[in-house]
Amino acid sequence: MQPLPKYMQLRRRGYYAVLEIPKALRSIFDDKARFVKSLGTRDLRVAEQRLGLILLGWRKLIEKAKGSDSALASIQWEYQQWRSQIESITDDFDKADVESLAHERIEELLRTKGREAASEAYAVIFKKAQPLAARIDEWMASIGHLAAKTQATSKKAAMELCEHFKTTADIDKEGVKGFLVKLRTDKKLSDKTLSCRLSFVRSFISYLDEKYGTDLLPLFTIKALGRGADAKSVKQRAWVPFKASEVTQLYQAAIDKQDGVLADIIACAAYTGCRIEELGQIKLEHVTEESITIADSKTAAGIREVPLHPALSKLMDRLVSESTDGYILKGSDKGSYGKRTDALGKRFGQLKRQEGFGDRHVFHSIRKSVVSQLEQAGVSENTTADIIGHDKPRITYGLYSAGASLKQKIDAIKQVRYEGALGMPKHLLA
Repeated sequence: MQPLPKYMQLRRRGYYAVLEIPKALRSIFDDKARFVKSLGTRDLRVAEQRLGLILLGWRKLIEKAKGSDSALASIQWEYQQWRSQIESITDDFDKADVESLAHERIEELLRTKGREAASEAYAVIFKKAQPLAARIDEWMASIGHLAAKTQATSKKAAMELCEHFKTTADIDKEGVKGFLVKLRTDKKLSDKTLSCRLSFVRSFISYLDEKYGTDLLPLFTIKALGRGADAKSVKQRAWVPFKASEVTQLYQAAIDKQDGVLADIIACAAYTGCRIEELGQIKLEHVTEESITIADSKTAAGIREVPLHPALSKLMDRLVSESTDGYILKGSDKGSYGKRTDALGKRFGQLKRQEGFGDRHVFHSIRKSVVSQLEQAGVSENTTADIIGHDKPRITYGLYSAGASLKQKIDAIKQVRYEGALGMPKHLLA
């Protein structure tokens, strides 16, 4: 009797294909040690022909599992390989043979994983539906030019879609509405956050439409929810400014906890209105006796010259003299997506909760406090916009003006005042 080809076994009911699964990947495949599949024949010649096709699918499945962080994507890749095999065969007899094996696989899924898994496999293999999770990696490669944080947020949004829909065949108008409602209710997303999340999902769907000829993008609109947020509900959920006395309270709490760096960044924000990461990116060369240059901001308007409040002059001298890395504030590039103030932001969150503030008060609320004080002191909106780093409210000043002079901004920022520890704290006078 001639030896059997590698990866083939002869059992009582005929020939079987067998392939070991690497130990590191077995958890993805329900902890199976090996793939085993009946070749459906006792004819060695026919068995050899079928063996190659099955091994090809298994090996591609293993390779996909090695490079993917999604078990779902790996399983869907198997269904995709079955379809590819069927489409690549020109001989009708051989095609029918492989289709029969595919049906056996679907029946196996029905027995072991249930009707949903079997329906998913049938849709991909025989109805040419696109498996969603299996397309994530190739879509991510197409947006590799975007910032790391944007890529990560995009992938998270797309994976949420894949948890709700397995294939493009599952997506319809009512299903999309249910998906958006689920995001809003289960994850408690605001309309603004939901709209942002939806934009990443639309990017993924647009990729599928363009590459695979689906026509699903028109379904993914915020209007699918049937209502929008009214102005009152948006205002109720918005971040609110701290009172001047509350900013002082937080500053003193940081001092009491002996968290000098956190106290310093609170003081800097209180007298400049800068965003937390804008402060984290200030380098020694950005500081003069009269101003601070914000050279790195989330918007074009954010690139600006901020007047140095007199209450900050001593603090800024100390921060500059103590710097060891070229930045005025101690931070770390190992934070979330390279943000130097990631850890400081988390410490501020813990501090404000300990002081009794809820979710509507965040570090950005200090920025709102500064704007509130400027408005209440009668500072013009255009000058405030130049200090804070907002676009001008009117087209003439927004497009044609060079902006408020440094003297105008210095006069304006002097209107920002605090009492107690943050007014003129001792360590600023040292």
